[in-house]
Amino acid sequence: MGNIELIKEIRTAIKQNNVERVVELIGSDMELMNMVTTFGTWLHVAATHGKLEIVKRLIDLGADINKRGGVFGGGAINVAASEGHIDIVRCLLSNGAEIDVSEPERNPLFAAIRGGHIDIVKLLIENGIDIHVTYTGESMKNMDALAFAHERGQKEIANLLDSAKKEEYKDTAQNKTNEILDYIREHFGPIYHTISEIVLGSKVTVDIQIILPTKDRDFITLVTTGMSDVAMDETEESVGSRYAELVLKLPANWPISKDEMGDNVHFWPLKWLRMVAHIPHSYDGWLEAGVVLPNGDPPMPFASNTALSCILISKSEVGGGFVNLENRVIDFYTLLPIYEEERKIALQKGYDYLIEKYDENGVSDVLDIKRKNIGLNG
Repeated sequence: MGNIELIKEIRTAIKQNNVERVVELIGSDMELMNMVTTFGTWLHVAATHGKLEIVKRLIDLGADINKRGGVFGGGAINVAASEGHIDIVRCLLSNGAEIDVSEPERNPLFAAIRGGHIDIVKLLIENGIDIHVTYTGESMKNMDALAFAHERGQKEIANLLDSAKKEEYKDTAQNKTNEILDYIREHFGPIYHTISEIVLGSKVTVDIQIILPTKDRDFITLVTTGMSDVAMDETEESVGSRYAELVLKLPANWPISKDEMGDNVHFWPLKWLRMVAHIPHSYDGWLEAGVVLPNGDPPMPFASNTALSCILISKSEVGGGFVNLENRVIDFYTLLPIYEEERKIALQKGYDYLIEKYDENGVSDVLDIKRKNIGLNG
């Protein structure tokens, strides 16, 4: 039998799903097994025609599962995905087939999208295919799988890819949140309660972690989480951190029950903690040590039982004041409620001068609504 006749015979046997005939014709000739025809290798041909049993036998006989070929120059998994043969895609994956995303033509995810095979798209996602890789060429510019699905009018697949992206973000954000919570537990103490929020239209959701007093820390600690999910706006003037969380310390006897928080006399510290946490993302700004935020213009007292009327952003000393995650450093800033006269000192003589005065006068970073106003005597 001549070479051309042999090739035709093997191809016909594959199309007829004649497993034994394919094995008989190829035998142990590995060169023949992995030869590349116009249609790719014999594995490509079997995958194209959905012949699962032949695919399995060819793999058992030593076929190169990742050899490129066929119309799109990809692996056999690419043509199987294009034709919608999910059992063959699954078989190839279980036998170690590489997921080639080097070019869009070789990407089995793009092949499945092109053919509208949502079940294969789901299978590839479950097997970790990169759904974010983008391509730029003659027919596409910065196009990822989601954009390709939209271009091809595959709305159901586009929704699946969109959900997968959101789930990845959710998982990543959750992992980062867990690291921050571990830092809080280590440096501030066990978390007693979390006050969550639901904010529509905001870039971030800010939760407040409540840490009760301990023998070593005779105060209640409030710490935000969620503020650092998104970087603060960067401008040429900014010298602060791109990521931040906030701390506010309350006296050990401060009322923190839900009913007691209904009174602004007790609630305003939590209100301001959350408000300040949203400032960078709501107003395209940033926070850093030394920033002073007044309660109105002119500043008005936060509550009827205190003359404190401004918030000073201060460096946090606990745990070094920051947590170093894999891809970002998060600074922790402490909020210090201060008087208007103290704000003026900070504006005139600087943040460091004001902090020195606090140290000299024994002013701590724990909220004291009746404390001495050092701005009254310079």
